[in-house]
Amino acid sequence: MKTLNDLFILDGMKECVVLAGHRGLTRNVESVNISDTPDVIQFLYKNHLLLTTGYGFYNDTNQFCELIREMHDLNCSGIIIKVNRFFYKIPEEAKLLADDLAFPIIDLPTNRTLGDLSRHILNYLNDHEAEQLYYALHVQQEFSDMMVKGYNLNSLVEHLGHFLVRPVLLLNHRGEMIARSHDFRMDSMKLAETEIVAAIREETAPYQDGTTFNIPSLKQQTVTTFPVKTKRQQPSMLVIINFQTLPYPSSQMAVEQAGNVISSTLIKEQAIEENSRLLKNNFFADLIEKRVQAEEEIMSRTAFYGLLPDKESICVLCSVDSEGDNYETLQLYEKKIGELHNSIYDQLEDEIINGNMQATLFTKEKFFVMILQFNQYTEAEIRMVTEFTKQAQNHVQGEYSVSFGISNPVESVTEIPNAYQEAAEAIDNGYDDNMTGFINFYKTREIKELLNTLPRKDIKALYENALKSLAYPKTKEDQELVKTIEIYLDCQCEISDTARKLYIHRNTVKYRISKAEELLDCSFRNPADSLRVRVALTIGSILEEEAQTPSPQ
Repeated sequence: MKTLNDLFILDGMKECVVLAGHRGLTRNVESVNISDTPDVIQFLYKNHLLLTTGYGFYNDTNQFCELIREMHDLNCSGIIIKVNRFFYKIPEEAKLLADDLAFPIIDLPTNRTLGDLSRHILNYLNDHEAEQLYYALHVQQEFSDMMVKGYNLNSLVEHLGHFLVRPVLLLNHRGEMIARSHDFRMDSMKLAETEIVAAIREETAPYQDGTTFNIPSLKQQTVTTFPVKTKRQQPSMLVIINFQTLPYPSSQMAVEQAGNVISSTLIKEQAIEENSRLLKNNFFADLIEKRVQAEEEIMSRTAFYGLLPDKESICVLCSVDSEGDNYETLQLYEKKIGELHNSIYDQLEDEIINGNMQATLFTKEKFFVMILQFNQYTEAEIRMVTEFTKQAQNHVQGEYSVSFGISNPVESVTEIPNAYQEAAEAIDNGYDDNMTGFINFYKTREIKELLNTLPRKDIKALYENALKSLAYPKTKEDQELVKTIEIYLDCQCEISDTARKLYIHRNTVKYRISKAEELLDCSFRNPADSLRVRVALTIGSILEEEAQTPSPQ
């Protein structure tokens, strides 16, 4: 934008004399307004230059001073006044005020008309804007040609720095470096780069909208950010040093045109990344569904995606809860639900990076799958995973809640399918209990819990076949026999331990065990027989609990 100083090259302005406010000649000029009315302030805006004869306030010094204050508050450019038309002399109070505010008052000779001067200034300003527009189009053409020729992001950023004669950085949505101009390879600028990245990563959101700020190492210069839209929910950022003093004819339009091309290049790279993601997810699906079975191939392909064979792995599944009006409405719009899933994927990727977790992110059907790896999975790692998952849940869920299922550790990448099944079961258990927004760790099912899932007629048949006449003991002798079998098996078939727990003689234990083996036609020392009887005894406790539970009225 042109300043008052720049206008003195024009016809009509060359003969003008600055009467006060010399320090304000660096004020920008965007437009011109001609008026002699006392209420002119109502029609003025930022960077407006007022041309006047002074008729509306030549005989009222207080009113003239008030106009100067109000124009200064609006950040107007200044006043050009035909002093000899009505004023003949600017009041000293007005001159002192103008000097104090650095607000220029300029005298226009009487032989010059306000209309001619206004025309000269507006033509000059319009020509200036037109030149900036043509230059911006030139920049856009240059960058478009570079994109078509396959130039990478570093080349585009370097070229932008050359056009602007300013150091330029390109950061991603997390504030991480993508590309830089050559200026930042100099020792004097390395500290500035570090400070800029640190400031932006501390709180990214304000910088993504575009802002100007200062850093300690660049005391006399400013740093300005510009958003660069991509397919991600949050934009990347162009960072330009000393943007406010761009050399003519560079302008914000030129930066925006270059930014559009950089945006397109980023989107293209993200499309390539999405294709790689698809291949990665296809492999993961093959791994989980055991279409890849050769151990050597599993080791090789998991290593390609960053999973190390010598570490313990756990599987953390994330799922969008499919409940509530918001989600049901969302399902009607395929594009919207696709955008939601892409957003969650990006956010989980951010959580892995920000949490310094050694992890690989996949997707499979409705699940987002994180495989986390550790040297050892101890209580400390369990606490770390719990805290990581809570943080991820807090950051990811908003309008839609998300739930997590976490597996037990597995020692080899070949066992990842087992970890996936456990994490999926942990999520399903939460949904079976009508929960949402939960975090469930997988718990190994006890035999009793598994038996409870079987049809009652099947477990009763197993119970009766295994315990035969002892299935429903009626006499005291049979009841003692069943109790002895149970304690004997719990004591790993040790006669002495069993006798001590039952407070009976060893020979009595031997007699009862011998009789039980004869009745059941088995040997408790045989693992298969022992297991069958153990399961039968567990079934007996289930049936007994059910018998004691009152039926609903």
